Parts: sequence; structure tokens; C-alpha cells
Amino acid sequence: MKWWLVYCAAGMGTAVSSFVLTFVCRGLASRLGFLDRPLKEAHKLHRKPIPVLGGLSMFLAWTATIVGGLIFSRVGQQLISPEITLWLPGIQTKLAQLFVIVAGALALVALGLADDRWSLDAASKFAGQFCIAGAVACYGIRVTMFWDNQLVVWGITTFWILFIINAINFLDNMDGLAAGTATIAAFLFMMVAGIREQYFVAVLAAVTLGAAAGFLMHNRPPATIFMGDAGSHFLGYLLAVIGALTTYYTPSETPTPAPILIPLFILGVPIFDLLAVVVVRLHHGKPIYVGDHTHMSHRFADMGFSRAWAVLLVYLLTFAIGAAGLTLLWLPGVGVLIVLMQCGAMFALITILQYGSRMEKQDNAH
Repeated sequence: MKWWLVYCAAGMGTAVSSFVLTFVCRGLASRLGFLDRPLKEAHKLHRKPIPVLGGLSMFLAWTATIVGGLIFSRVGQQLISPEITLWLPGIQTKLAQLFVIVAGALALVALGLADDRWSLDAASKFAGQFCIAGAVACYGIRVTMFWDNQLVVWGITTFWILFIINAINFLDNMDGLAAGTATIAAFLFMMVAGIREQYFVAVLAAVTLGAAAGFLMHNRPPATIFMGDAGSHFLGYLLAVIGALTTYYTPSETPTPAPILIPLFILGVPIFDLLAVVVVRLHHGKPIYVGDHTHMSHRFADMGFSRAWAVLLVYLLTFAIGAAGLTLLWLPGVGVLIVLMQCGAMFALITILQYGSRMEKQDNAH
């Protein structure tokens, strides 16, 4: 129980820092030229310049909490419960991995800030993402998927990080959407890591949750600041790393290997949105990197929902599918099959609702 208090304290502390620092970054953005101007790109419809420095505020709050926590674990041990201090020496074993995680976050935020300020071309941005993801995969982060071959493991890990970064980047298409979805996903990862007693990963998820939640207070509709590519890169990277670090399958405790699918459930909505948008753009012969209004949230809005309600629907879907995934920790094979069918049916329902009526109209027109 004491560890859950630690997670809550870490999350709340980061949320407060993120909320305050976002105020500061809102003021700095116009002076530094970090503004998202109306109709800068065809798919952007806001009517006045909006500060786009939210990624920096989240990163600073996240980093400050981690550094503050490390300092407090050294100088404030007399204030910490013995149940917690018992595990503090383990921090030393995680410092090298933590350094890699922070360095990767810093590099991706810097890349995102460069794009927010000067609009990098897609090839340059992807090359930067690949180099950073590849470096992180070399030093301390692994998605093994039961593979022993180091080159295969490196490839899987690099692909996973790139995939989730771009899934969150694609999802950042309405006020509050990416930040709120990331908050929910980080909460679910924290739950899994906490249940598994992976204290390092759970705390990392908690501070990520706090960074996103504090920023969300400024980014909820109508947004007064955007996270920009710096923010979507930062949150996508951290969710990918947390998903990779969490241990899901323990043969002595888990009935089936199915828990390795939990990250796909928790991040199922951003992944589904990314794949659906890519398919639609390819079908229409458009470049996959050029923004448009074919995202899940936009299709909910086309169905008659306000943008705020469309965002809320995505939140609910994220939580419902992610929470269903958590049950894989305990379910036997039959239960796993039922959960897979249930979530598959939910995605099928979304697809039919969003695409079915339009396809039927096109068929009737022919």
C-alpha cells in the first residue's frame, strides 16, 4: 500500500509542476516564435496563433520530478517508510537505464522543438526518430518477444518505439486528445507495473501520467497551448518505453502468455487510428505523412458529435479496451479468447459506424 502512495505522490507532484510550467511556456512561446498559426497547414482550422511549447513544459516537469525524487531518496530517507527504504539501494542498479531513458526523451523533445519551430520535412524528422529510437534500443531498453537474437530484439524495439511515437503524433489532432489518451494509457501501465511490483516502471508511469495530466488542464477544449511534435514525441516515446520495460508474463503466476499483448490493448486506440488513417490515405493516393481529417476523432465529429464529445468518446474507448487488456494477467485461455473477441468486436463496431454509412452512400451513388 505504501508504494501506491508513492505513485500517487509522484503523479500529483509532476501534474502540479507540469501545470505551472505550462503557464511559463505559454508566455515564452510567442517570444521564441513557437506559435501554431491559423491555416499553417490545410488540416488546421484554429482561428488565432496558439503557443506550441507544451512538450517542453511536460519534459521539464517530468525531469524535475525524477531528479527531485533521486535527491530525496538520498537526503530524506528518515522521512520515508521502512517498507520503501528497503528498496532504495535498487535505485543504483537502475541509474544507467534511467540515464538512457532521459537522454532519449531529451533528444526527441529537441527534435520535436526543431519541427515545431522550423517545420522539418518528413524524411528528416523520421531519420531523427529512427536514430534516437535505435540508440535507445542499443542501451538498456528491450522488447524481446521471446527472442534471443540481439539484432532481432534491437529491430523489434526500434520499430515499437517508432510506431508508438508516430501513433501518438497522429492522435494529436484535436484539443486534449493526445494528452488525455496518454494520461489514461500511463495510468493503465502504472496499474500493471504496480500489480507486478515493478516499482521503477510504476513510478516512471506515474510521473508520465502527471506530466500529461498537468498539461491537459491547459490543452482541454478550447486549448490555450498545443503540445506540438515535441509533446507527442515525448509522450509517445515514454509510453513505448514503459510498455517495453513492464514484465507481463511470469510463467509461475500467469495462466497463459497472453499478457504480452497488454501494451497493444492499452495503446489499441492510437494504434488503430494510425493504421486506419494510413490505409485511407494510401487508398486515396495521398502521402501518409500529410495531415487531414480522416482520424477517428474527426469521423466522430462528422457523425454529429461536438469536438469535445468526440474526444471524450476516444477517452472512453481507450480506457475500456485498455482495462480489458489488464484482465489477461489472470484469465485462462478461454477467458483470453473472449476478451480478444470482445475488443475485436468493439473495433469492428467503430469501423462500421465511421465508414459503413459513407461506403453505402457511395455505392448508392453508383
